[in-house]
Amino acid sequence: MLARQLLIEPLDTEVAAAVEAIGGLQAQEPASPYIALWARLIDLQPPGLDEALAKRRVVKGTLMRRTLHIVSAGDYRALWSATQAPLTGARRTDRRDVPSPSLVRRLRAFATEFATEPRTLPELRDGLGNSEGRSGDELVWWLRRVHPLIHVPDDVPWSFGRRPRLVDADAWLGPGDWPDPVAATEQLVRRYLGAFGPATIADIARWAGVPVASVRPGTDAVEAAGDLRRYRSETGSVLVDLVDAPMPDEDVPVPPRLLPMWDSTVLAHDDRTRIVSDQDRARIIARNGDTLPIILVDGVVAGRWWAVADGRPTTIEIEPFRRLAARDRVALEQLAERLARFVEPKEPTVYARYHRWRKDDA
Repeated sequence: MLARQLLIEPLDTEVAAAVEAIGGLQAQEPASPYIALWARLIDLQPPGLDEALAKRRVVKGTLMRRTLHIVSAGDYRALWSATQAPLTGARRTDRRDVPSPSLVRRLRAFATEFATEPRTLPELRDGLGNSEGRSGDELVWWLRRVHPLIHVPDDVPWSFGRRPRLVDADAWLGPGDWPDPVAATEQLVRRYLGAFGPATIADIARWAGVPVASVRPGTDAVEAAGDLRRYRSETGSVLVDLVDAPMPDEDVPVPPRLLPMWDSTVLAHDDRTRIVSDQDRARIIARNGDTLPIILVDGVVAGRWWAVADGRPTTIEIEPFRRLAARDRVALEQLAERLARFVEPKEPTVYARYHRWRKDDA
């Protein structure tokens, strides 16, 4: 998994190809996709991702686990179909009554017509008004779950501000086919295993944010194509993987890494003890779900990091959970200096609003 996440040997490759290889980028915080690529690519400069977004090679939208991700333009339609379609047939989602099929059709028709150009959330709310006893705010909440909308990049640090502008996916991406449910889920399974495998079907479902039953048609399709193989884990679980996926030697050296908030390496498994102990998980995932910036040592979570400026040049403070070997401390200090230079021009105190969790853990 570490090798496939480009955390052993960073690559010198094009941004969209890297995004596909690692299964997309978590993007709740605007800075996180940039820092995630910085950790995985050789000499990444922020304009590389800015350009890929501006030229629509990669796009940002609500996808896996109904959270914000950046994925390649070529993957977007399949991943949206595979992760959002399971909403159909549910009675309640996030404690809200699912709208009737007729209202869903009206919402999607509205977006297809009104959101062919970028719209702010207030513009969408005012355009929808109230309907069927639901407020405009609730209708916008549902609109973002039943219709594919892409976040439009702006000329701001990290390409996205705190007030999104949304546009109809087809209007942004141009002509293209939406895959049927099985083909979409097959693509999702292939992307997941290529980025995180070998893994259980439950791992794939947790990453996607869908029931296990929704994943099985995709694994069946990969198997029917002759591209699936199975392993047995040390605990007896059945693991699936792609036939031609790389499998490095188990004793390959794993260098320390600094990863951003909500990095998928931590969140993409049903059994997260693969990469973080139960004790340490409580120190990197806050009570409300905020997943903090982390240190990896020997491929497992070993601490957190924080950007600090205080009127001076940015420094990255390393906060290990236990004593580090001297060579790991030196490597992390070198990475911290590089990361400080990377973030300072755009956001010197990146993630400063989350320092409250640092105080709670003191």
